[in-house]
Amino acid sequence: MKNISKFDYCYGCSVCASACPKKAISMHIDSEGFYKPIVDDSICVNCGICLNVCAFISLEVIQDKDFPIRNYAVWSKDEDIRNKCTSGGVGFEVGRFLLNKGYNAIVCKYNSETQHAEHYLAKTEKELIASIGSKYIQSDAIHGFKQIKKGEKFFITGSPCQIDSIRRWVRIRKMDDDVVLLDFFCHGVPSNLMWQQYLRELEDRIGIVDDIVWRDKETGWHDSWVMKVKDRYSSWFTKGDLFYKMFLGDRCLGRQCYHNCKYKYKSSAADIRIGDLWGRKYSSDEKGVNGVVCFTERGLNLLKEMHPILHIEDSTLEIVAESQMKKCAHKPISYKYTMNSLKKGIPLKKILQKASYIELVEQIPNKLIYYITRLPSKTLEVLGLKEKPQK
Repeated sequence: MKNISKFDYCYGCSVCASACPKKAISMHIDSEGFYKPIVDDSICVNCGICLNVCAFISLEVIQDKDFPIRNYAVWSKDEDIRNKCTSGGVGFEVGRFLLNKGYNAIVCKYNSETQHAEHYLAKTEKELIASIGSKYIQSDAIHGFKQIKKGEKFFITGSPCQIDSIRRWVRIRKMDDDVVLLDFFCHGVPSNLMWQQYLRELEDRIGIVDDIVWRDKETGWHDSWVMKVKDRYSSWFTKGDLFYKMFLGDRCLGRQCYHNCKYKYKSSAADIRIGDLWGRKYSSDEKGVNGVVCFTERGLNLLKEMHPILHIEDSTLEIVAESQMKKCAHKPISYKYTMNSLKKGIPLKKILQKASYIELVEQIPNKLIYYITRLPSKTLEVLGLKEKPQK
């Protein structure tokens, strides 16, 4: 079959399903909690479009290798926007700016009814507001991406793998000049099984979970990793929030995040990449700063055009991406146990406790090296771990 059905797993970006002219592909959450395309072979005509738009099966990222990427520290001059957004407010400001220039926006929001992140079409600033803030779960993108039509202009945001597939699709449709693509520095996507388990445990404590906020600057930008339900619940990563301990500990990411991510650091198919500009230079800033990387002339010109509404400082990639991941996430030795436990609905606290014990096996060699290298020189010589000085 000339379609994507032969792959056991992929990025789950949904572009193949959105691009299929026969609607033969649908997206389903697999046994490990990640989106996967399912092909109806009775409808499929083997046109191969799904393979042509799939970033997962390609070795290359669609990127302008000749363009010298430009790096900036940026934040919105609108203090209200900067305060409401995850970091500096650049993503929202780009969307608002382009809406006013006649673009449509395909962006992501969290749907409390379905308990999923989802891409949707925004045509007004009011509709765009729902996209404010980070959503650290895989998005249901098929409906949103299906709104991309020839003859109209679009601003599209997504994870780096989604944007690489979108770039392939719009290029096939000769729409490259009609889109602005924005991605972000991506940590990876955790299993939906973990998110659903987290919600079940939270609902047992506070009842219906709605109006959820994933990041909040109540205690400052640098301590903004929080799971918050308006007026009822707040749980910070720094105080042991179970979702963030699972997610940021890389304990239940998709297999593609460990082995097949091509998009770390300065690799992107987007016009613009944004992220939190963590690091030493802005360590005292608690309002939020975006690191911005322009990968195309279109992205650079757009940023320059927005100078009246954005504070823009020249920077370097080393500063902009100082605390961002440079390579794929490390798959912990506890991964298999964690995934099996999530399938059984075991409480997250118990999973974390046992996973931590399992992971000690990985930590032993590094801890031994750490302590051995701090032994006195004479002791190291006796143990044969250091050569005696020659007389």
